[in-house]
Amino acid sequence: MAFAAANAGQSVPRIALAAILVVAVGGIGQVYAPRVLPSSLDRGFWLAGAGLVGALTAFQGTTSLIVVVLIALLFTFLAVCGRSVLYFLIRRARRRGRAVPALVVGAGAHGQRLARNLLAYPEHGLLPLGFLDETPGEDPCVPVLGGPGDIVRVVQAHGVRAVVIAGQGQQSIARTARSLGCDVYLAPDLGELIIDFVTLREHVRSFPLVRMRPEAQRGLAWPLKRAMDIAVALTGLIVSAPILALCAALIRLETGPGVLFRQRRVGYRDEPLELIKLRTLKPADAHESETLWSIAHDRRIGPVGRLLRKASFDELPQLWNVLRGDMSIVGPRPERPHFVKKFSRTIPGYGLRHRMPVGITGWAQIHGLRGDTSIEDRVRFDNHYIDGWTLRADLKIMLQTVWSLLRPGGG
Repeated sequence: MAFAAANAGQSVPRIALAAILVVAVGGIGQVYAPRVLPSSLDRGFWLAGAGLVGALTAFQGTTSLIVVVLIALLFTFLAVCGRSVLYFLIRRARRRGRAVPALVVGAGAHGQRLARNLLAYPEHGLLPLGFLDETPGEDPCVPVLGGPGDIVRVVQAHGVRAVVIAGQGQQSIARTARSLGCDVYLAPDLGELIIDFVTLREHVRSFPLVRMRPEAQRGLAWPLKRAMDIAVALTGLIVSAPILALCAALIRLETGPGVLFRQRRVGYRDEPLELIKLRTLKPADAHESETLWSIAHDRRIGPVGRLLRKASFDELPQLWNVLRGDMSIVGPRPERPHFVKKFSRTIPGYGLRHRMPVGITGWAQIHGLRGDTSIEDRVRFDNHYIDGWTLRADLKIMLQTVWSLLRPGGG
């Protein structure tokens, strides 16, 4: 299409824009998404749509609509033919031993059937090396390499690159395998409830497969989160500089020297960080600073301190933490090591909050879960945010945070 447009005298910027739009439409339609058994007709309508958008952009105003449609149809035909050749070569290579080394979790009847089909039809690209199961069934078609708790050892020892969980599996196994760089699939058995709740796009000989979402940190939008953090933090520090100077002067008058308060917190992937805030109270000693849960109703806080806490101005220096890369604008709130140890022992899922960089504001905070509120609720809200993270969610939380600070009774 680009060659034809160039010969028709179209400008290079227009041709480049058409190419970008073709790729963008294909990306939105998951045309380039990996498949266990790819087909040239997968996402065919999106291919045709990409061709039509590209043709309209490349030939706009220079030819009739009928010719544009014919060009789009020709593009779609050639794209399908090209994909057919490519997928034929991929399947052929897999039959000749180029399949991905895989591990099947669950050696029951369902896991055995699935493994036998993968062995019999290597064009699916998953070659089972063995099972993980504490109580395997009789006569497994591939060896049992260990139990579910051995997944790290087995994956590393055997070069496993894909893990298929046959039937009901544990979330921890799937997440561990994903963190090791494996593609992870759930293969529900017939009659399992999940089949009626998800779109089944992949299969092995009609055994349905559900591909696990990649970690947010491996997505294309992840670098944009950091870029947005830098832009917002830098702008915030510049704009709030007069407010910070005024607050610092008031704090010095009320509590004396030392307007900044530094405290050890636990951040992303359990890494320690030094959080910076404006001082609203001088703790009696270091132990009180590390172990006192809340000072919201502490009588030692003066009028200035209470005003700063209510307006959240005491949090402004954390923009420097964001600029340094210790924190993000949006994420679970960081906590002190003493309480991280305590809550990790007593509250399920608390440690999972550290899968995402900690933040100044978050999904829990905009729902009123700050200060002396339920930790169980915070954990649930934080993990919900992490599990479904998108850049759009961060923008939404930022806007709702600003609104909560500006509206009457906010802060």
